[in-house]
Amino acid sequence: MNGLYLRQLSPTDGRDVYDMLQAIPAEENGLNNDAHGLTYKEYQAWLLRCDGHSRGEGLPADWVPMTSYWLCLDNTPVGLAHIRHFLNDNLEANGGHIGYAIASAFRGQGYGNELLRLILEKCGKLDIGTVQISANQDNLPSNRMILHNGFTLYRQTERKNLYRKEL
Repeated sequence: MNGLYLRQLSPTDGRDVYDMLQAIPAEENGLNNDAHGLTYKEYQAWLLRCDGHSRGEGLPADWVPMTSYWLCLDNTPVGLAHIRHFLNDNLEANGGHIGYAIASAFRGQGYGNELLRLILEKCGKLDIGTVQISANQDNLPSNRMILHNGFTLYRQTERKNLYRKEL
């Protein structure tokens, strides 16, 4: 898809990213969008915290370093992805390295597949040899997208499918 690229979160991200984050629910299908519902001023402070998290600074208890990216179509943010640099016990048992979402106005157009493809390239640059990702069992589009990107079902919990892929 022409015009699609990843842009790493920056403390100087502006209104375009803020508006996209407001179009993604605070919690949906296991992804927590902590920026949803923030005022613009709160969002600016949130960006600074997230930027620090990518370097392991100011992490809440039981968190691991995480880098966030915006999927942009030309210059318009349409989705987000987080890469956790490694897994702790909880993430290995119940989650994975990657969290992602596409803003509702852009869903069903193939952007999720491209987001996952591009974010896997970033995982490789972080030397993550085996990438783990999870999806709620009832989230059929996400499960299809994960399989489409070459992941294999590794394990199931009561609510989630956990997948792995060797890079």
